[in-house]
Amino acid sequence: MTGGMPIIRFMREHLERVAVVLDEVMAETAATGVLTPWEHVDWLRLHADLLDRLGAAAGDGSGVSGRGELVRDRAERMADRLNRLPSVDVGPGQQAVEQLAVSGDPHLFRGEPAPDQ
Repeated sequence: MTGGMPIIRFMREHLERVAVVLDEVMAETAATGVLTPWEHVDWLRLHADLLDRLGAAAGDGSGVSGRGELVRDRAERMADRLNRLPSVDVGPGQQAVEQLAVSGDPHLFRGEPAPDQ
């Protein structure tokens, strides 16, 4: 049944584009500085939930799958800091992955260099 594959691929590409726009809008809103720290945690949790839904619709192996978990981890680390709970320090690699998950730049998320602007 190869007749359905282009539709699935087409849909997956659109879902990945929606995820990129979602990342951009969520990051822009968080960067405005109008959110309290706890509102920022809730904002990240909402972002993670939306990415989870997009990832589920796109299916395994898509560029969207798993991104919600990365954003959720960031939200929970932030909540731990706000609660003054000890947390495990993340290394440079994890920080890069976290940034890629919320940067909105699909090149960064796929490990590609960003194009010159």
